This record gives sequence, C-alpha cells and structure tokens, in this order.
Amino acid sequence: MKRFRRHGQESQRDRLKQELFQFNKAMEHGFPHQPSALGYSPSLQLLAIGNRSGAIKLYGAPGVEFMGLHDENAAVTQVHFLPHQVELVTLLDDNSLHMWTLRAHKGLSELLEIGRFMLTGPPGAPPSVTRVTAVLAHSSGDLLLLGTEGGHVFVVEVPGFRELEERNISLDQVASSVPDDYIGRRNLEHVEALQENPVNPNQVVIGYGRGLMVIWDLEKQCAIQHIPATQQLESVWWTEDGSYILSSHSDGSYCRWMVGGEDVNEEEEKSDIPYGHFPCKAISKIVQLPTVEGPPFLLFSGGMPRASYGDRHCITVIHSKTHVALDFTSRIIDFFVIRDGDTGDPSALVVLVEEELVVIDLQTEGWPVIQTPYLVPLHSSAITCSHHISAIPLKLWERETARRDGTGGVHGEMAGQRWEDDELGEPVMSGDHPASVTDRRRSSSGPESLALLKSDSSGYMLKTILKVSSHELSSSLTNAAQQLKSSEVVLGMRQRIDQSVKPCLLWMLTMRRLAPHNATVTAFNFENSLPHTRTHAQWMDRVRLDWLR
Repeated sequence: MKRFRRHGQESQRDRLKQELFQFNKAMEHGFPHQPSALGYSPSLQLLAIGNRSGAIKLYGAPGVEFMGLHDENAAVTQVHFLPHQVELVTLLDDNSLHMWTLRAHKGLSELLEIGRFMLTGPPGAPPSVTRVTAVLAHSSGDLLLLGTEGGHVFVVEVPGFRELEERNISLDQVASSVPDDYIGRRNLEHVEALQENPVNPNQVVIGYGRGLMVIWDLEKQCAIQHIPATQQLESVWWTEDGSYILSSHSDGSYCRWMVGGEDVNEEEEKSDIPYGHFPCKAISKIVQLPTVEGPPFLLFSGGMPRASYGDRHCITVIHSKTHVALDFTSRIIDFFVIRDGDTGDPSALVVLVEEELVVIDLQTEGWPVIQTPYLVPLHSSAITCSHHISAIPLKLWERETARRDGTGGVHGEMAGQRWEDDELGEPVMSGDHPASVTDRRRSSSGPESLALLKSDSSGYMLKTILKVSSHELSSSLTNAAQQLKSSEVVLGMRQRIDQSVKPCLLWMLTMRRLAPHNATVTAFNFENSLPHTRTHAQWMDRVRLDWLR
C-alpha cells in the first residue's frame, strides 16, 4: 500500500510542477533539424525549408521567420510556391498534399494551413497509381500537375484541391503514342520530373524513370514530341528560350535535346560526361541559366567519379572557361539560383545541405561564400555547454556592434541587395522585423572543438558576433600533455564584464579535459580595436573549479 500511496504523491507533485512551472518553447535558434526539402519564391523572395518531423519554416528579411507544423508526423519531401501567389504546397512522405498561405491577423502575418488533399485511385488500384513522385506548380497559379509512381499525371485545381479528371494524363495515353521499338524494350516506370515550357505554358515535358521524355500539350491533350533517352533519368531542365531540354542521368551524364523542328524524334542521343568515362555518380539535378552578355551558367549536383569522389557531396558550376566543383561537408538536399530580376544574370547560388545553408556569390570573382544573417549552424561540432548573458552594458554592446559592422561580419551582396544587419534596415528578402534593440542579450556556446561562439539573441534570429577557435592554442601543448591523448571538451564557461573601468573588456573561460585528474583553463581577453579584434589567452593549469559550480 505504501508503494501505491507514494506513486500517487509523486503524481500530485508532478501536477503541481506543471501548474507552477510552465516551460513553453517561445522560439527556435539555429539550423533546422534534419532538413528534407527546399523551396524558393522569386516573386515573394521567401525561402522555405521542410524537415523530417513535418515542420516547415519560411525565411524572409533578417528577423522575419514563419513556422508551421503539419498534424501528421511525416517528413516533408517537396515544397513548391505557387507562382505569383502567397500560397505554397508541401508534399509529405505519407502522400498527402498541404496548402499553406500567409495571412494578416491583428497587424501581423501568420503562416496558416488552408487545405489538404490526397489522391484517390479507382477501386482496387494499387497504391503506386496515386503515389506522388513529381509536382509541378503551373505558371498560371491555378493548377498542380502531379506525377505518380504508376506513370500517370493528375491535374489538380488549386487552392481548392479539385481533381480535373478530364485533363489527367494516363500512362496508356502516353504509351499509345510512343514508338513501338522503344515501348517494347522497356517499361516507362514512374514520373521522375515535370517541367513547363518557359515560352509556351500549354506545353510540359514529362520525364519517366527509364529515360523517355514526352512533351505534352495540355490544351490539345496530345503528345507533340518524344525524346527517347536510354539512361535512367534523374532530372529535366527546359532552357529559358524554350529551344532545348537538358536531361541528367544516373551514369553521371547529361544530354541536350532540341525542341521542335524537323525529325526531332529521330535525333541521336549525344551525352556529355563532365568527369570522364569512368563510373560516375548520378547527376541528381541540372540547371542552365542565361546571362545578358556571355555564355550561360550550367550548374548540377553530383556526377563525380565514384572511385575517388564517391563519398563527396559536390555541386559543379560551369561558366565560360571557369569550371568549379564545390565540395560540401554533408549531403546536399537541394539548391536554387537567385537572379537579378526575373530575367537577369545569376547572382547567387543557394545550397541547402544537411548541416547548413551555403550561399555562393556568382557575381564576384572567385565566387566567394556569403555569410548569411540567419540559419547559423550552432552544431558544427557537438555543443557541450552554453551560457546566456543578459543586461549587457550599453557601451560594450555598441562597441561590439560597431566591430561586427566594421568587419562586414553579416553583410554581403546578394541579388543586387544587401544582407542587412540592422533589423529596421532594407531587407534582402520580403518582410520586415520591427524588433526593439533595447533588449541586449548574448549567448555563448562551447563546441567540443573548443571554438567559442558569441551570438546576439536579442531579436528573433541568432546573429553571430564572434567566433574564436583554440586550435592554435592546442598546438602549444607540451609533449607530455599531447601524450595524454586528451579529449578536447568544453565543460563550462563563465564571463566577467567590468562595467566601471573597461566596458570593452570581456573574459570568457573554457576548460579542456586533458586527463581524469588534469585540467587546463584558458582565459580569453577580447579587446576591441577596429577593424580587428585582438584576442589574448592565458593558461592556468590545475586551478580550482569552483567557478563551474
């Protein structure tokens, strides 16, 4: 009886804790966990990221963020903005489609889910008939084309999610128009890609997994051209002038096909393998964008030789005589290109990988990386401690802000505009964040590599102020300490701000665990001296660790 009575008392205690201590998550900082999909709207200038837990986040101007969460605990596999609309469509791995919109409520904008839809096949049909594998948001803003695993293309009217059965494209319709010698050799398989003709919105290209591509006229409901590729298809891109279609394949090659003209169906397949004739990885996505003056930009992900670069995650950028392979530290989710206007030159390459968002400046020589004002990857290495600092002295805050602005820490040119650090300044993307800058807070994190990251958390977003690495200090350890094979782990940190004498003086302490009974504490002294910051370090061995308690 005592055991059951004690259990009841503990339950009562838990209920009291829940009533007295309401810990609710107010906001999130850092990079989304396990991203799985990427979308971008050139008209809204909004970036959307979906993750495996069913969350979707929208990013606009620095400080402008929206978050939505699907009721289903399913991964977001695709995100598509409706052209020139404020709606976007998400596809989950449970085959459900969801419509989201931005609406004003009490002077603020909210991300709301306004509809959901799931394809239903005829009675007795296998699930593959309606399993969505490709989505095309038509330029009219009124239609969604859904390619399925069974090879069919369904046409759905939005935003009401009404299926237009009379406009659906069945696999039998396509197969009946394909040459007999091709259809006899292979099955068409699933719909891998859907692309709209930039010149004629009534024409779309349907790419099937086995390699066949069919240009279909939506108005006449018939096929007008067949492109009989023989390699497994990965992606399709229609050039801006509508003259060519680019297809990328599983063997690391891509092909260029002419659209229209005479005897186009008899055109020979001429593939280009950028990295040689040795076995290469698949080119999962290919994009070609023209320039006002000069040759176009060609960008594709993958395609590297399997033997020597099989474990690399690369995006290749080719422009004129410049050929660069960008190597990323984690798997590439997706990428897109920002342009100067609707038809201007490419200005920036935005790449979403599993651990970070990378922006490459395509208008500056050398194609440098632009430091983004948000989506800071706090977990570049495992975080073992953190410290929150509030009530920062105003003079210290102003000097740190001036140092950050003077060194251009979070500024960069992108799409002809600026990454603006001032939360009341000109945004690079849509939206405005009128946050007050009187709330001065800072967070310090200590990753296991002993890199100190000072971040400004006064607003909604987390902005990097300073990053200090102890890599150089670790090289000065004695041979005896090196023989200990120390595990460099930050166990704690404290800081001291002298408000009366030197407002710009900040001490941050980190501890390195060298051995079970040995410890080293490093004291960093940051002195502001524009345009650079001097950092001094002092070593104190075997000190008392009372400051960690």
